[in-house]
Amino acid sequence: MNAAHLHLIVNHLPIFTTLIGIVILGWGMFKKNTQVRNIAFILFIIGALGSYVALETGESAEDIVEEIATVSEDAIHDHEEAAELSMWFAVLMGFLSIGALASKKLNLRFETGLHYTILLTALLTAGVLAYVAYEGGKIRHPEAYTEQVQSGSEWDDD
Repeated sequence: MNAAHLHLIVNHLPIFTTLIGIVILGWGMFKKNTQVRNIAFILFIIGALGSYVALETGESAEDIVEEIATVSEDAIHDHEEAAELSMWFAVLMGFLSIGALASKKLNLRFETGLHYTILLTALLTAGVLAYVAYEGGKIRHPEAYTEQVQSGSEWDDD
């Protein structure tokens, strides 16, 4: 296993923990269930940590992928820039989640407002992470970004 392989494994963690966390947080808020909301906050914290690890493994993976002649350096750069932005969104989401877990113990009044803020932050983070995935796909999956229809394909309208 090399750095590029490790990056491909880790980079899915923030995406899926954020998406699953959004659903769980929404359900926990709807049902007014503290334990369910706490599961979402823990997922968001794991997602924030995963985002940092994905960014760090991406640096090492970049060195490997740049050696491949067919890979565009512009695509790598765009992916890296988007990943840095998404990491900051994820870190904010993680810190807010730590605050939400602590707010129950501190018995703070603004707990519900904090939960809505985290939900909004998580939705924004999911959007930015989706863009990072889109940019990352351009690096090694050009087939997903072409509008050409292969002749003889079952999708051909001839």
